[in-house]
This record gives sequence, structure tokens and C-alpha cells, in this order.
Amino acid sequence: MREIVAMFDPRRTSVGDSQILTSRGRLAVFGLIVLLAILGPVVAIVEPYWLYILVQVLVFALLALSLDFVFGYAGLLSFGHAAMFGAGGYSAALLITEVTPNALVVLPVAMLTGVAVAAVIGWFSVRSRGIYFAMLTLAFAQMFYVAAFADLPATLLGVESITGGDNGIYGIALYELIGIDLSDRINYYFLTLLLVALSLAFLVRLANSPFGRVLQGIRENEERVAFIGYDVRRYKVVGFAISGGFAGLAGGLYVPFQSLAHPQFLHWTVSGELVVMLLLGGMGTLWGPMLGAASVIILEEMLGGIAAWEVILGGIFVVVVIFAPRGLAGVLISLKEDPRNALTNAKNAIENYVRKVRGKS
Repeated sequence: MREIVAMFDPRRTSVGDSQILTSRGRLAVFGLIVLLAILGPVVAIVEPYWLYILVQVLVFALLALSLDFVFGYAGLLSFGHAAMFGAGGYSAALLITEVTPNALVVLPVAMLTGVAVAAVIGWFSVRSRGIYFAMLTLAFAQMFYVAAFADLPATLLGVESITGGDNGIYGIALYELIGIDLSDRINYYFLTLLLVALSLAFLVRLANSPFGRVLQGIRENEERVAFIGYDVRRYKVVGFAISGGFAGLAGGLYVPFQSLAHPQFLHWTVSGELVVMLLLGGMGTLWGPMLGAASVIILEEMLGGIAAWEVILGGIFVVVVIFAPRGLAGVLISLKEDPRNALTNAKNAIENYVRKVRGKS
């Protein structure tokens, strides 16, 4: 236990240029949070439907953030994050409908559910690496999906229904919080924004801690980290569990707002879309995948009314992956570092790609 506590000791935090989010970056993130706080009430008045989209953006930004922490820093590609997301959502739905809608009770339980599920999946999976780890997490997520779809917990316990089977649990009330009316959607928006901002601050702090540096070391050279005395498996499991906790929190925020907990939330397609968000936004930056999540959700909404919109969306992803391999975050960082040569760099990237396609060195 002392070793785990020492991982997060602020006196041992690394500083310098390798810091995740510099002071300017943190100021920019703070400015964006303030902008979102101002934008919410404006959207609620002008076009209330887009307030729903903004909440969805924030939830999936948190989910993408949770995966980037473990994928971008420990190199653990998880195709099973839908399991923690859905498990957190189902635990929130059951507590709200059967026990209490108090957010101070339900959201921590949703988060702990995500931690527990991730710890179990991680304990069995971290012995494998690369694509084998990814496939194991995918298999576990699909097991949770089948269990929810067939309502296996109800069968095992001999009761009528727990997960609701293929219908899910519907008619879920919004949270209650002392002194705050969360049935007002704008208040729910502010609650979600606050929790996402706090989650980002915590994970940035953790990524800059000795624990985060060890995760980065594991990503770069696992054997060397083990050789100098670190328990690599323990770090992987702890990192994966922390990531799962924030995925569970995202599920706990999403389900009451949708008034539905459905097995589809546990499906592998959710995890697949999440990986797309990471690639689009830029792995290993924490804020980049959140930007990628926002881009995917908004693009899906804007293109949804167009025939074959999936082709257009897929084309955008292909262009970004080919010409901006570091994602949108890499593009913004390049513009910040060298704005004058942005067009030249883009032209060189296109020429290099054309040269490779033609088979020229």
C-alpha cells in the first residue's frame, strides 16, 4: 500500500518540458471550459436540442480521456472500454430506480463499478501484450454485453429482471442534488462540465506524477522498466482500473440523461468508435482525444441527414490519419510552434504521401 501511495507523491512529480499540458496549455484549457460554461446557457435559449449534443460531447470526451490515459501512456490498447462505460451506466440505472437518485451516492458507485470491472479485466489481460491484450479486452466486453442482453444476472439470482434484457432499463429519472434542480437540463450540463473538468485536472496531475512516468516507461520499453525493479503488471492493472473508473463515471452521467440503460452501451462498436476518437484527436495528449470525441459527435450530428454520410465521415478520418498522423492535437501543436510554415508542411505531407503511393523513395 505504501508503494502505491508513493506513486502519487507530489514531491516526486517530474517537471520541465515533458510536463503534460504546460502553463499555457492549462490556461487554454481553462479558457475553453469558461467558454463552454458561457455557451451552455446561450445554446439552451437559442437551440435547446444542441444542449443535448453538448452533454453527449462532454460524456464521450470523458470516455475518450479515460482510454487515452491507459492507451496513450501505458500503450494498452483496449477494445473493451465499453464494458466499464456500460457497467457504470447500469449500476447508476439500478441505484436510481431501486435505491436513490442522489448524485452524491450514485456517481461514486458508478465510478467504483468501473474500477472493479476494469480491475478484473485488467488482471486477466495484462499478461498479454499488443493485439492479444486488445482482443482479450474485447472478449471480456462482449461477455458483459451478452450477460446484459440475455439478462443473465436475473437468471442466476432467480428474479424476473435486472438488466431488462434486450429492452434495457428505461424511464430512468435524472439525479437529485441538494439545493440543485438537476431536472433542469442546463443544471445537468453544468454538473457534467464540472465533473469532466475535474477529471481532466486529476488525470493531467496523475500523468505528470511518478506513476504516470512509469506508465510511459512501460509503453516505451516494458522489459527495461521491469529490470530496474518496477512491478509492471501491478502498474498496468492499477492504471487500467483508474481508467475504468472514469469510464464508469462517463456511463453514470450518460444513462440518466438518456433515461435509458441499454446493452448496446456495452457493445464493441462503442469501443471501436472510441479508438477512432483517439486517433482523430491525437493520442498521449489527454486533451486531444477529447477534441476528437467532440469532432466525431458533432460531425455525426451534422452529416446524419445526408445520404451515405458514413462515407463522408470515413473520408475525413482517412485524410486526418494520412496527413496528420498525430491527430488534431498534433496539427494544433504544429501551428503553435511554426505557424508560418503550416502551408509548406501540409504541401510536403501531400507530396510525400503521393511519392509513397507511387512507390518512389
